Amino acid sequence: FHHPDQTMLYKTFGIALVLVTGCLLGQSQGKATLTKNGYDDFVVAISPDVPQDDTMIDSIKSMMRDMSRVLYTATRHRAHLRTVKILLPKTWKYPTDQTVSGESFQDAEFRIDIPNNAYGESPYTQQSTDCGVPGDFTHLTPSYVKDGLKYGDKGKTLLHEFAKLRWGVFEEHGYPGDDKFPLFYLKTVWTEAGQANTAEKNFCVNDDIVGYEQDIVTGGGCSHDTSGVPDGNCMFFATQETKATSSIMSLPYISTNVNFCDDGGEEYLHDPDLPTKQNLFCNGQSTWSVISANDDFKNNNNPTNDTITNTDPRFIIIGGEEQVASIVMVMDVSKSMTPDFNDAEVDRLTAMKDAAKRWVKYDVPEGTKLGMLPFSTSTYMNDGFAMTDVTEAAKNNMIDKIDTLTVKGGTCIATGLYQAVVRPELLNNQEGNAILLITDGKQEGRCDNSYNQAKNLLVRKKVRLITIALGDAADAEIEDIAEATDGKSYFVQDNSGPGDFNDAFTGSTTFQPADTISNTDMTIYQHTWDYNKTNPNFSVLDFFDVDASIGKNLTFRLEIQNGNSNCKSPINITLIDPDVTGRYDYQFSCSKTNFGTYIQKFTDLAKEGRWQFMIKSVELFESITVHVTSRSRADNDEPIRTQCSIKTGQQALGEDVFLKLSAVADVKKGNTPVIGAKVMAYITRPNDNGELPPLELELLDNGSGADVIKNDGIYSRYFTKYTGTGRYSVKCQVIGDQDTQVNDGFIVSKDFEDTYAKAVPAQPGAPICCGSNALSPNSKLSNTGNFTRQSAGGSFQAKEGDLPKGDKFPPSRVTDLEVKNMCSEPTLSFVSPGDDFDSEDLVKSYTIKFSKYAGNLTKETFDDNTVEELSNDDLVGNVTLSPVKGGSTFSVHLNSTKFETGIVYFFRMKATDEAKNVSPLSNLASARCMPSAAGMVVFSPISLMLVLIYNLLSA
Repeated sequence: FHHPDQTMLYKTFGIALVLVTGCLLGQSQGKATLTKNGYDDFVVAISPDVPQDDTMIDSIKSMMRDMSRVLYTATRHRAHLRTVKILLPKTWKYPTDQTVSGESFQDAEFRIDIPNNAYGESPYTQQSTDCGVPGDFTHLTPSYVKDGLKYGDKGKTLLHEFAKLRWGVFEEHGYPGDDKFPLFYLKTVWTEAGQANTAEKNFCVNDDIVGYEQDIVTGGGCSHDTSGVPDGNCMFFATQETKATSSIMSLPYISTNVNFCDDGGEEYLHDPDLPTKQNLFCNGQSTWSVISANDDFKNNNNPTNDTITNTDPRFIIIGGEEQVASIVMVMDVSKSMTPDFNDAEVDRLTAMKDAAKRWVKYDVPEGTKLGMLPFSTSTYMNDGFAMTDVTEAAKNNMIDKIDTLTVKGGTCIATGLYQAVVRPELLNNQEGNAILLITDGKQEGRCDNSYNQAKNLLVRKKVRLITIALGDAADAEIEDIAEATDGKSYFVQDNSGPGDFNDAFTGSTTFQPADTISNTDMTIYQHTWDYNKTNPNFSVLDFFDVDASIGKNLTFRLEIQNGNSNCKSPINITLIDPDVTGRYDYQFSCSKTNFGTYIQKFTDLAKEGRWQFMIKSVELFESITVHVTSRSRADNDEPIRTQCSIKTGQQALGEDVFLKLSAVADVKKGNTPVIGAKVMAYITRPNDNGELPPLELELLDNGSGADVIKNDGIYSRYFTKYTGTGRYSVKCQVIGDQDTQVNDGFIVSKDFEDTYAKAVPAQPGAPICCGSNALSPNSKLSNTGNFTRQSAGGSFQAKEGDLPKGDKFPPSRVTDLEVKNMCSEPTLSFVSPGDDFDSEDLVKSYTIKFSKYAGNLTKETFDDNTVEELSNDDLVGNVTLSPVKGGSTFSVHLNSTKFETGIVYFFRMKATDEAKNVSPLSNLASARCMPSAAGMVVFSPISLMLVLIYNLLSA
């Protein structure tokens, strides 16, 4: 809350980082490159939170050799691993083969890290629901790497994950108790005697499955309902008597299974009717069909090569304690940085210099190598400084150099970038490292280097570009180069506070060698206030929460923007601890030497609870920013953290392709999901008619729309409210309360856990987690208490042609349609889409149809007038089919007299918006009421399962 006497405009945020994950069409393929049948530079990275264990390196080599061998077979002799880089954390001491050249843990394809308790020790790949789009990364645990044999042949288990990560395919098996992707489902056929239903196992294989069932809670036999379908605690273990040869995405541990399923014939038969992720998200296509369409293989790229006799990759050890972060600041000193030469009449030069000095003084870690190169029409090395180890003594010299920068001429951005790479005093043509570009202008006139020359050089030398665009007029090409180099882009609005610049500068170190999670600062509070400069009385009262997971190194930081001048009067600061017994009063006088920055760090553990602070000033300032951080309370505990990002892609609408964007917040305690939090994204948008307030967008972890898996701690939503071309940016805020919990995974019987562990047994079967929901009925949950986290999330540039004119975005596809309680009061429910994808805006209508025949509800037959459609007359109670807000659950009771006992009914739907844009068809839900042996009607749990038959015919 804020004190009522304060006289200022509350400013939500100003900048954000861009995390480019590629487009839905023309998707980038990740860091590894495939040429002449071999993948090069595939990165396996070890987290700094993993204690040193030299034997793990041999284990990595062994499993990657196994994966390469299986990869060559499964791709029909078209690909194998040729070179694999093993990136060691800075906390490890181990001989390396070469220096780091742009690799980082955050960018690695395979990441070895502490477990995510929802998955246990099982490997998993974080990916979207877009078919053919590569995943983000594959998570492996140290225990899996060193042992993992309970998951079967490591080579095939890893290929199972690699296929999701590289080619964007999905699992072809079910999950125990999952509504969308059940491990057992009811298969319906019609015979001369009528409808016949049999319980089937949900695995896409080309031969009969031999194995046994076991209850994952009791360790004993499975319970079945009256139709013969095992309940949600039942796991099926296929044994090696199964002779299937496909699909690896179904049962990778079966010894004979070395292929992907294929649409092309009977040999590797694909069943498009199974209720699997692959069928739902890829519309019934086989995995090999999707893989063949990938850039790795399409147009006969990397054709079959039967001459490769050795598929073992070459291993290159990199990283370790010798890693050094090297950054060059390339700073714009062209005339447009001054008020007389830009349309906004803003002094961007002083703002840039002040931010750079604060960053060097307070934030650049010692041991970093830092250089500076000013540029305008040319570059001016004499005004900058060569690569220098950051020490307390060196910082003063760096700050003096920054302070003396003056404007000179025009703008040749590409020349500044090019020279930063080639000059001997700077990066000296070395591979890796980073450039931090700060500019407000457009490349103009006759420059020594073009953007293409600069981009090609940076890509070739593996130099990441981090850009900070000052104002709306900065060249769009700088974001393109940042994307090409796997870098980031920030946008700082004119007249924004110091906090905006700080976030941007801090982001430049994101890809540098990481520290352990317990030594990482978590932002728990950040606000910037602009206020009426004619009223010098500034007063604010607010609070921040120190939760149970943090408390070490509590740091309260206040920064003012005052034109780089000395304060005339001190600022009064008061901090009050949660017990209201500790009151800390401070006075701060800003000056040129402290750059308007006050830092109060608590050396003792901070008390858990709600802290209050008060700030009072009688002096005029442009803005004040408060930033509060803390670290893990104990070295052996993991803090709650959040990472906010923007995912950009493309959406085909008719013959046109437009920008598609989602905001994502990953909220975890360590690596374990935090569920039930309130997550808001605040999005700044361009506006020709003045400043717009940020758009507030609630992100959801509900498994619908942009969100992939429910209750996995990843909150997301599509963004469609564009205001035109220009730069958009996002910041996320996470608020936890007494209803927020940590999903610590599920509880199984002790005997079962000892034998099979938590997730994929290979004396085992399919993974237990995660199908459509990471929270099982047996999950262990713990309360987080009150907490807050903030994270700068993402910015992107919308250009001409990226955005549709008018309302062109359809509602999202419903993927969780279900019907329950057919024997008593049939209930139909789903999470409603929005007018545009999964927005909160209402759609105009739902069209829900049902039939005894699944074939009546395909894409070709759904609109047939003979297929029965639900109407308001078919509902029970005072309810209608009127749409509800996007992202909320729509639920109605159906008239049971419409359904015959013992018959399976199928349901499907679509949504239509005001502009007559129609969503793709939903999943296919099925339900029935089973008669008992005594003639009584009983509830059948299978009515909770989604059969999803004919998803191949869905749009």
